[in-house]
Amino acid sequence: MKRIVITIVIIAAVGLGIWYAFGGEKKTAEFGGSVGTDIVQIGDITANPDAFLNKEVTIQGELTKECPSSGCWWYIKDSTGEIRADSFGAGFNLPPNQAGKQFLTTGKVVKTEDGTLEIAATGAKAK
Repeated sequence: MKRIVITIVIIAAVGLGIWYAFGGEKKTAEFGGSVGTDIVQIGDITANPDAFLNKEVTIQGELTKECPSSGCWWYIKDSTGEIRADSFGAGFNLPPNQAGKQFLTTGKVVKTEDGTLEIAATGAKAK
């Protein structure tokens, strides 16, 4: 009898694990801090960088490229343009293999040493 109960408990635990792993429980896909809700078009940022420089924005689009080793940077593309986001300063990474997925990214618009614009990401969320 004890052996039957142990077998049933093991089967139930394995079944619960499979259910959870394949979508039975909605997993959150948020990384870093909170993500804003007011979406700014990337083209608006690149067309008028002085209006956005050092201000927090949220962008939305397809993640097109990502850091192959740690997920500390990525590129987001919407219908108006593409921009790099870097989360190194905030201390979080995206999991690998996110290219092609839709993401929201929140952070401050900054200029890099070579003068290009980028988002110093403080939070990201898969859509």
